[in-house]
Amino acid sequence: MAIARYFKKVDLFITMTANPDWFEITWELYPGQTSYDRPDIIACVFKMKKDKLIDDIYKKHIFGHVVVYIYMIEFQKRGLPHVHLLVILHDNHQIRTSADIDSCISAQWPDLRTQPLLFNTIRLTMVHGPCGILNPFAPCMEHGRCTKGFPKPFQNSTSTSDDGYPLYMRPDNGRSFTVTVSGISTININNRWIVPYNPYILAKFHCHTNIESVSTFRTVKYSFKYIHKGPDRATFQYDRDEIKKFINSCYISAPEGMWRILHFDVHKHIPSIERLQVSLSLLLQNIPYTYHY
Repeated sequence: MAIARYFKKVDLFITMTANPDWFEITWELYPGQTSYDRPDIIACVFKMKKDKLIDDIYKKHIFGHVVVYIYMIEFQKRGLPHVHLLVILHDNHQIRTSADIDSCISAQWPDLRTQPLLFNTIRLTMVHGPCGILNPFAPCMEHGRCTKGFPKPFQNSTSTSDDGYPLYMRPDNGRSFTVTVSGISTININNRWIVPYNPYILAKFHCHTNIESVSTFRTVKYSFKYIHKGPDRATFQYDRDEIKKFINSCYISAPEGMWRILHFDVHKHIPSIERLQVSLSLLLQNIPYTYHY
């Protein structure tokens, strides 16, 4: 809250998820093993990738001069780690216009002839669904609608919606990729199904890396609350004891267990925050005191 109060506006919200098919993971597997058999390798490789991503953003300034970054490590139910990263840029490099958003975020298919690596990474990691009437039983469906708002409408240019979230440019340029849904129907996935990404980061790290522009102050509350919401929790029910009928518990996957055994950070923020102690007796006596950020 101290960071949110002082810096006010977040510029970028990035989520990067580990890819079990990374070469650094598969290269170390023994014959007959899969990446899920080696949670130690998954944890170590993802930490290296996460550190490299932060170095590119904070030290190499791929988005401009960064004054604040905050990240939180979480783990999916199937065990893959992912990082939620908030980035606040210097006033001279903040993202303010549609052109600024287009310079670092894309939500469309690239040209297969000139960017084959990027195209293949998007095909494997950045296509949502399909869901809706094409696949009513998709995990993102709730009450007959996609909770993520897909498919998105076609957009010839980037704009900002009423709720403060940008509507990224998704031109109807005919670029698509054919997929099979439920082994029955075949459809063309166009730009309406592409999750927003940064071309440089996606081509370099070859994993699901969603990047969003936090364009207005109204989205600050959601951003900070989301990264601090904690891991997924489950409620178990059994009938042996009426008093202890329900147990609140937290699911710990093998990669998360290895992450904590190796003492890797699960949270970090730059700059650091120092909690200042305030004497309640001084406040009650109306004695003036000073404090500093």
